[in-house]
Amino acid sequence: MSRPKVKQSLRTLFWGLIALAVAGCGWFNDGEGVILNPKDDYLDSTEHQDLVVPQDLKGLQDTDPFPIPDTPLAENPSYYPERPPLPDAIYANEKRDEVRLQRLGERRWLVIPEPPTTAWPKLKQFLAENGVAIAFDAPEVGRLNTQWLKLEATSYRDVVRSITRDAKDALSLDLGQDRFLIKVEQGLRPRTTEIHLRHENDSVSIPERDDVEALETVISHVTQAEADLLNEIGAYVAAKVSEQTVSKVALQIGSNQKAELARSDEGFPILRLFLDYERAWATLGQALANAEVDITNLDRSSGLFYVELTEEVFGGKEAGSGFFCRITFSCDADNQAYKLQISLESTSDHFTIRVLDQDGTLRIDPELAQQVLVLIREYAA
Repeated sequence: MSRPKVKQSLRTLFWGLIALAVAGCGWFNDGEGVILNPKDDYLDSTEHQDLVVPQDLKGLQDTDPFPIPDTPLAENPSYYPERPPLPDAIYANEKRDEVRLQRLGERRWLVIPEPPTTAWPKLKQFLAENGVAIAFDAPEVGRLNTQWLKLEATSYRDVVRSITRDAKDALSLDLGQDRFLIKVEQGLRPRTTEIHLRHENDSVSIPERDDVEALETVISHVTQAEADLLNEIGAYVAAKVSEQTVSKVALQIGSNQKAELARSDEGFPILRLFLDYERAWATLGQALANAEVDITNLDRSSGLFYVELTEEVFGGKEAGSGFFCRITFSCDADNQAYKLQISLESTSDHFTIRVLDQDGTLRIDPELAQQVLVLIREYAA
């Protein structure tokens, strides 16, 4: 074969391969072609219905020894078409396992590092051991009212009557009967519980109200009795006097979240707080302080915190070894400071926290925003 014919054959083969490659792209198309590309199938994945066990076999399987945890609904998963978002970080908050009494102005509440399903029976056990009967019991909404207590003796052996007697004596109040209104709620962090309570004395005018009315509208007649009883309940739980049991009737309490990580319509991470403004603002400021985030400025009227954070905030001990370097591909670079805005915005029934760049826009990495919001939620309580 002559050399010109060889060159012509090579050209023909080369262009033929190019045409074949171009045409072959359709074979690897996502939903069409001979060979399908499964890289983004997870975006449309859904959970199947639970396995139906025949009636004659149900007795052979009472419990699942290896239960599969529920998969949370992915908010706007197509926002990450090429790579799934990184899992949320777990922060080593040294106070996360402590029972704590929180206070905001005249409001007090107890934070317990247990889910409502275990905190609810412990609260009822505390009242039972102190001989306090329950007049109203609604576990589906986390509400308890004690019976009216008539204090006639000067001292008592049980804690509830004793602290109530002492608190009334301090105010020279020796009239009427006393009771406590108790509310158990889901905490800001997952698997935490808040206990709110109010003291009432029937010698003081008590307005007509629904038994399940939110306690935020109720003012304790003897605030010291409220504070002392919260302290005693916290000490009882912290001392692990009662065995940990699970209340199935209290499952509904944990479904009413106070903090929810979600995504906006644009697919950007947000944190919803189902709180009033005073507590939402204080919660955000406390979370940033607990996480040792440097707050450079704040504007309460606009709901803005101006912050500066570095790799160490997310647990990076050395420059180029933690979260930031993985999302910015700068693991060999020096540890940098990132200036951000944390925005608290009011909506119809909650407040929304957003992470913005220094200019107040969304031009930051969504994974960085996600981790900042997780950090706020974990240090909020």
